[in-house]
Order: sequence, then structure tokens, then C-alpha cells
Amino acid sequence: MSAKAEKKETSAPTPRKRADGRETIQRVLKAAEEEMESSGFVKFNMDRVVAATGVSRSSIHHHFGDRDGLIAAVETEYLLKRFDAGMEDLAKVLDKATSGEEAFALVELGIGLASSDRLRALRWRRISTLAAARVGGAVRDALEETQVRGTHSLANMLEKLKERGICDPVVPTLGIASLIQSMLIGRILVDIVDDQEMNSAWDKAALESLRLILNPLPGKE
Repeated sequence: MSAKAEKKETSAPTPRKRADGRETIQRVLKAAEEEMESSGFVKFNMDRVVAATGVSRSSIHHHFGDRDGLIAAVETEYLLKRFDAGMEDLAKVLDKATSGEEAFALVELGIGLASSDRLRALRWRRISTLAAARVGGAVRDALEETQVRGTHSLANMLEKLKERGICDPVVPTLGIASLIQSMLIGRILVDIVDDQEMNSAWDKAALESLRLILNPLPGKE
């Protein structure tokens, strides 16, 4: 064995070191997530993450790069976990629908739940991250990754509904998926006003718009 090969073999990371690295990453992500929830993007403080984890700043930089890199990692994991969980629940429910009207009733229920405190908080956090993306390359890249994945997942779900004869969309499903995501984020403007009449008007307009483009079909006799 050559000296070069021997050096490469002896310098390979051991399983224990790799496990330690994964544990460190998860510990930092957990602390960073808590910091993000309590302080938001603008006041996010790396020193508090260091203090909470006992992981050195140099080690955090090694795994995540700079402050924006850590925030991007946190936001990517946060958004993907919630999107995946939501899509999984939605798919299970829609799989049981036997007609377009039945499926659309579930859409109507989802629109009504959009005004809940939990979903409002999620929108506020997403808007904060979108603002950060204008100046943070890593954050922007993370949002692009989650946006592309989420849009295509939703489009695929709509395609399956189309194949089952549940709906007959009048425009491409990828466009509808993009529109739905935009509508849910844009609802932040209604949240700001906090007016029940406007809230109800938005719900009605959103439902009628989705009904027109999704074109739900009656069930088979």
C-alpha cells in the first residue's frame, strides 16, 4: 500500500466521530430552533446557541457556515417537517373522497382553519424568513428548496385527484399548486387587519377562485 493510500485510510472518520457529528448537528439545530421561536430572525443570536449547546462557535461554523447558514438549516428543517406532515394528512383525507364536491368540502374546511392562531404564527414566521432571504443567500437557497419541493408535491397530489376523476383542473396543476401556496402566504394581509368581515370575504373569494380552477366533478353513480 502506498504512503498516500495509507494516509487516506488512517485519516478516514470513524463511525463514532460521524455519530458525534450528527449528534452535534441535531443539538445545535434544536437550540437554534428554540432561539428562532423566541427571538425571530432579526434578533437571532449565535452566542445564545453556543451557550445553550456547549458547542463552540468554530464547530457551528464548520457545520453550518455563518449565522445565515444556521438559520437556513433551521428554516429548511422546520418548513419541510410541517409541510410533509400536512401533505401526509391531506393525502390520507383526500384518498377517502369519492367525489369532487366531497373533496372540495375538505378544501373549504382547510380554508376556514387558516385563520387559527397556529397557522397565523406560521405565516408570520414565513414572512420574516422571506424578508431575510433578500439579504441572506443561504436563507434564500433554503426557501427555494422548500418551495420547489412543496409545489411539486402539491401538484402531484392534484394530478392524482384528476386521474381519479375527482376534479378536472382548467389550468396546469403546477400553476394551481403555486397559486395555492401564494394565497396561503398572502393571507398575512388579512391577518394584519384582523377584521372578521374581511376574513370571511377572503375565505369566500379564495373558495370560489379554487372552485373555478379545480373544477370539482360529481361522483360516479
